[in-house]
Amino acid sequence: MVYVRTHFDNRFVLQDRGNGPHRRISDERGDELAPLAPLAAIVSFALVATGCIATPAMGEWTRDYGEELVVIAFCLYMFLSALLGSWGLREWLHTARFASRIERRSLRD
Repeated sequence: MVYVRTHFDNRFVLQDRGNGPHRRISDERGDELAPLAPLAAIVSFALVATGCIATPAMGEWTRDYGEELVVIAFCLYMFLSALLGSWGLREWLHTARFASRIERRSLRD
């Protein structure tokens, strides 16, 4: 790994991808947030479900607060909850694949 110092003396980790012409992303990732991935997927499912349940009430909200505000807020809410879910699922699947790869390597040795 290569560390890059910034103006504020923080360290950002850049992955070393080698010098070959067919560079690929290594399996080393920042896995500090990986334990939160299942929780993020479950919370995202709950957020999307409550968004779907709230759609019948949008008629009243558009009369009270205006169409543009309600539609923009609803789209932003659904987009962010779907984004949280996609991150959680991708991280969860990557962690599971990486763990199974390590397990297969240990069985071979």
